[in-house]
Amino acid sequence: MMGYGTGAVCVSLAGHDKGDVFVIIEEREEYVSLVNGASRPLAKPKRKKKKHIQIIHDEEEWKRKNLIEEGRIRDEQIRAVIRSYKRRSQS
Repeated sequence: MMGYGTGAVCVSLAGHDKGDVFVIIEEREEYVSLVNGASRPLAKPKRKKKKHIQIIHDEEEWKRKNLIEEGRIRDEQIRAVIRSYKRRSQS
């Protein structure tokens, strides 16, 4: 499992975005940069402390990590990942 690494899906635990789902695109010391492809696109990530998010592990993390590191991921793909997570968590 990757933890707070690039490509992980997470849920915000604090702030005005509490409960929102994001994908981590960068990790630095005690902060991560989060995107959701809509209100927080790749061009304008949200910086948040690690203690204010909860990681959701899935089998696709390594694929997203590779796409992010290569700069080949798009906002549409991130929105699809989040939609897929929300569908799985509701059932």
